[in-house]
Amino acid sequence: MNKQSADTNDAEFNSDEAREMNMESLWPQVRKLLVFQLKLYIDAFRDLLLSALSLGAFLIDLIQQNEGPDSYFERVLKFGRRTERSINLFNHFDVDERGEKSVDSILDEMEEKIRDKHK
Repeated sequence: MNKQSADTNDAEFNSDEAREMNMESLWPQVRKLLVFQLKLYIDAFRDLLLSALSLGAFLIDLIQQNEGPDSYFERVLKFGRRTERSINLFNHFDVDERGEKSVDSILDEMEEKIRDKHK
């Protein structure tokens, strides 16, 4: 192997190494974006669901003359608050406030399983 060929191989190796290091430093930012986008879709679906549920709950409460904290409408609001903590779209809630199964914890578990498979 001549010197020029060896230098070319070293340059390619260094280039690949640099690209890999760049991807490793880029991954946390890309992951943040992907998680945020996923949470936006989940939140949008939840909003559509809550919209329909709240209308139905209001009508049932109106017909049955339900009032107070046990009314169906108040239950929908309570469900909405719980799901808001679970989705944690803007990372306002700590781990303790999110509950056991949050979008973040599910994604962390999935990422860990994927990493374990590729080791």
